[in-house]
Amino acid sequence: MTRKLRLTLAAFAIAASGAAHADYIDLGSITAPDTVQFGNSWLFAPGTFADQFAFELTNNADAYGMVLDGGWWLGSTDVRLVALASNTTFTRDNTPNQFSFSGLTAGAYSLFVAGVASGILTGYSGSMTFVPTAQVPEPGTLALLGLGLMALAFTATRRRARV
Repeated sequence: MTRKLRLTLAAFAIAASGAAHADYIDLGSITAPDTVQFGNSWLFAPGTFADQFAFELTNNADAYGMVLDGGWWLGSTDVRLVALASNTTFTRDNTPNQFSFSGLTAGAYSLFVAGVASGILTGYSGSMTFVPTAQVPEPGTLALLGLGLMALAFTATRRRARV
């Protein structure tokens, strides 16, 4: 390889790896139970990265998953943050390679994955599994049900007393 070609490739690699990188990927609509795959890869690592994976959750669910750091050839990736955000909440998992988020309600969410990548041919891949959660009745609903049952019991007792 000529010296000029090596210098050109080295300059390109340095320029490509110096800037921060952010991707926005729409995962679409998700209904639990379901598993979705996500990730990113680079020919020349971007240095720092912060990717956003948007999705619409159609039912209440808990979510758990994992992220695998990659370093496929002359590179490495270190995922340092996995966070989930909606219009009302922002939740961060401090163990980014294995994460879980519970009590998710139907709505729009964004999964954020951030870290540092260096070298050539690197990236990360992950999966997130959604498990439906049971609907828990509101306390007011349970109180009304209890009052209704007590009224039925009282009425039945009065009818027996008349006969």
